[in-house]
Amino acid sequence: MQRDVAVRLRDVSKSYGPVKVLDVPSLELARGEIVAVVGENGAGKSTLMGVLSGTVTPTTGTIEIAGKGLAAGRPDHSRELGVALVAQEFPLVGQLSVAENLLLGRRPRQTGSGRLARAVFDKAGTRAEARELLAEVGVTTVDVDRPVERYPVPVRQMIEIAKAWGHRPVVLVLDEPTSSLGPVEAGRVLDLARRHAAAGGAVLFIGHRLDEVRAIADRVIVLRSGRLVADLTPDQATEERMIREMVGAELARADLAPPSSVERATTLSVRALTADGLGPVDLDVRAGEIVGVAGLMGSGRSRLLHTIMGAQPRTGGTVVFDGEDFRPRHPADAVEVGIGMVPEDRKAQSLLPTHSVRWNVTLTTLRRISRRGVLGPKTDKRHAARIVRDLGVRLRTQEQPISDLSGGNQQKAVFGRWLAAEPKLLLLDEPTRGVDVGAKAEIYSLIDDAAEKGLAVLVASSELEELMWICHRIVVMARGRAVADVSRERFAKEVIMTAAAGTQTGPDTRNRGKAST
Repeated sequence: MQRDVAVRLRDVSKSYGPVKVLDVPSLELARGEIVAVVGENGAGKSTLMGVLSGTVTPTTGTIEIAGKGLAAGRPDHSRELGVALVAQEFPLVGQLSVAENLLLGRRPRQTGSGRLARAVFDKAGTRAEARELLAEVGVTTVDVDRPVERYPVPVRQMIEIAKAWGHRPVVLVLDEPTSSLGPVEAGRVLDLARRHAAAGGAVLFIGHRLDEVRAIADRVIVLRSGRLVADLTPDQATEERMIREMVGAELARADLAPPSSVERATTLSVRALTADGLGPVDLDVRAGEIVGVAGLMGSGRSRLLHTIMGAQPRTGGTVVFDGEDFRPRHPADAVEVGIGMVPEDRKAQSLLPTHSVRWNVTLTTLRRISRRGVLGPKTDKRHAARIVRDLGVRLRTQEQPISDLSGGNQQKAVFGRWLAAEPKLLLLDEPTRGVDVGAKAEIYSLIDDAAEKGLAVLVASSELEELMWICHRIVVMARGRAVADVSRERFAKEVIMTAAAGTQTGPDTRNRGKAST
C-alpha cells in the first residue's frame, strides 16, 4: 500500500563554509507516523529541525510538505504548508499575556466593510480560545491574562505546545518537548503526539530521553556528525543500539559509585522557609552531599532554589549558610558568600548568547583573576582555556559566540564557570535539560567529583532516574511544601511519585512539611 507522505527530503545538506553539518540523502515521514530523531549534541538535529521549519536555508536539496515544495529559508511558508514547531528555546513574548502568546499572529476580527472596515481585537474570544487550547493539552490552572514571563519554564513549555497545537498542523515538530517536565506532564505531551498521529498528522519527535523515544516512536532515525546513520524499527531501537549508533561505538555506563554516607558539617540549613507559592520548607544539605529535589510541575522545585539564591524574595523562615544567618537581597549576595546556581533556562538566565565563550566562562572569576581591578587579556584567555579544557567543552575558538555551541557544550561551559569560582554550595535546576546521553554522563561525573571534594549540591530535576543515580537523598515536594525525605536505600519511582502526588503515608513522611536529616 502506498504511503501518504507528509514530509519528503531529497539530497538535503547544510554547510557552513567547509564544514558540512547536515547531510540527508533521503528521508520521508508518512501521515499517521511518529518518527523520533536521536543523536548527540551537535549531531545535526537542530539543523534538521531548522530546515523543516524554514529558519535554516539548506545548501542543497529539496523539501516537500504534503506534496508541495517548501521555499527554502521561509518560516512563513513552512507554517502555511502545515509545519508547527515546538522549539527547545521557545520563542514566547514574556511581556504579553498567555492568551496573546497563544494566538500571536492570528488575524483580528474584521467589522464593517469598504472604507468603514476596521480591525477589532476580540479580547473575550481570545481568552476563551486560549483556555480551550490549554485544556486540550491538559493545562487548566493557568491564568490566560497573566504575562508569560511570570510562569516557570515547565508552564511556558506547555503554553508553547498548546500554541503549536492551535495551528492544527500537518507536521508537528517537537524538539525536546518534555525536557523540563515532570512525568505526569511529559505523559500528556506523549499522548498529544499520539493523538496527532492517530488523526492523520505526522510527528517528528527529537528527544534525549531514550525511554520516551522507545515508548512513542514508530521509527527512530539516528544522526551522527550531521549524517543519517540508522533508521530503526521499534524492535531494533533498544537503548544499547541507539547509543551505539549515536556515538559510533559502545558507550560504557557511567562509572559513578553510589555516594557514601556523609558525616560533615551542615553547609545549608533551611527552616520554615516561605515565599510566593512556596513553603513552609525545612531542608539541610551537608558539605559533600548531593541532595535531590523531586516533584510534579508546579510543586515548587525551582522556586525553592531561586528563593535560596535570592532571586525570589522570601516571606518567612530562616536560611543559615555556612553557619551564618543568610538574608540575600539579590543573587549577587549569594555569589559573594559562595553560592552558585545553574538555572534551568540557560538562554534567558545564565548565558550572554552573543558574547564569546571566553566572556561567558570567566564571568564569576573576573575579580579573582584581575590585578587591582585590571584584567590582562592573556590572563583572561589562559583562565578561559583552562576551564573549557577541564570541562571538555567542544569549540572552534574561545572567541566564538557561546550561542554557536551545542546545548550540551553550553551547559558544560556554565558548569565550568561556577566550578572555577569554587563555591561552597551549588544549586542545580534541571542540570541536563537538552543534553545528550554522552554529555549527561560527563555532567554527572562533574557533580560527583565536586561533591567528593566537599561541595554541597542541591539539585532539582524532573528526571527521577537522574536523581536516583547521583543523589544521597531526595526531598520530594508537592504544592510548594517538602513532603518527604527519601533515603538512598529506599529510592524507587513508586515511593517518590506517591509522595509527589501527596498521598504517601509511609515512614518517610511522618514529619510532613519537614525535610531534614
